[in-house]
Parts: sequence; C-alpha cells; structure tokens
Amino acid sequence: MEKQRARRIGLSARAAITNEQRAAYDAALLVRMKAIAQNASLIGCYVSMKDEADTHAFLNWCFQTCRSIAVPKVEGKTLGFYQISSMDELAPGVFGVLEPLSSHRTDPAKIDLMFIPLSSFDHHLNRTGYGKGYYDSVLTESMHKVGIAYPEQQVEEIDADPWDIPLDEIILPDSQLKRCII
Repeated sequence: MEKQRARRIGLSARAAITNEQRAAYDAALLVRMKAIAQNASLIGCYVSMKDEADTHAFLNWCFQTCRSIAVPKVEGKTLGFYQISSMDELAPGVFGVLEPLSSHRTDPAKIDLMFIPLSSFDHHLNRTGYGKGYYDSVLTESMHKVGIAYPEQQVEEIDADPWDIPLDEIILPDSQLKRCII
C-alpha cells in the first residue's frame, strides 16, 4: 500500500476512536511501556499530541522514578533529543508539538530505547509518520525502536522505501508485534 494512503487510513482510524476506548487503550499501553522501559538506561520518547497514543502518563512515571528521558525537538530536517526532568520543561514548538526548553542535548546513539509515534503500521513493522522523515533521520541499529499504536492503525503491507527504518516492535493495548530474527 502506498505510504500516503496508509497514512490517511491510519490517521482517520485513530481519530475515530472514542474517548472511552482511547482511555482504556492508553491505560493498557502505559503498563506495556513501563515494562519495556524497566532496564533502559536512556529512554527516548515522543510527547504525544492530539489523538496520538498518549505518552504524558509515561513521561510523568519516568520523572517520578528518576529515569533518564530525552524528548525530541525539530531542528531543520532532523530531530535533536534533549533530556528533561519535568513536563514544565516543555513549550509549544514546530507544528504546536510540545518540545524541550532544555539545553541538555544528548546524542541519539546513546538512547537505548526509543518510543516512536506512528500514523499507520503493517505486520512487517513498517510505519508511516507524518511524512517528513524526522524519525528515520535519527534511528540507528543500536537502539531498540518501539512504536506505540492502537489496533485500528494497522494497514495492509506498506510500500517502504530503502531509507525507511522498520521498528523492532510495536506495542498495542492487547498484543504486540515483534521483529523475528532468523
């Protein structure tokens, strides 16, 4: 499936989820995110906006448990990651997304677990974002790449380009997909 079509389908499906269903999904996703993050040294995580799978509760858990967390900031055609210790260190930035005010920039290669937003995904763990390629510009083989999604965002096989970096796993409220290493 062509990426723009997959993106439209995923975004439309995500927007149609009721508030009650979204709250139940987000509660289940929080449990899964905390379990995956238990042994991570430095966690990268997006700051959710609009109808994305919520990360605010997870970020607050990280602050409360003194976990090292870095969040993205748009810098030209890529993302810079900055460590924060409170939601008070965020302000609206590019596209209205909350971005870090911190000057404590970290090398993305030092992030060992990265939670990544997506608009759609397939069973091969390919994802579409919003079409700008920001995350593809920073993802490395050394970090564990985890997409956070609702089941409604899954589409048939996405026509991935050579520069698209597949995820290692996608967590869903009721299951998860993992890349099989053969």
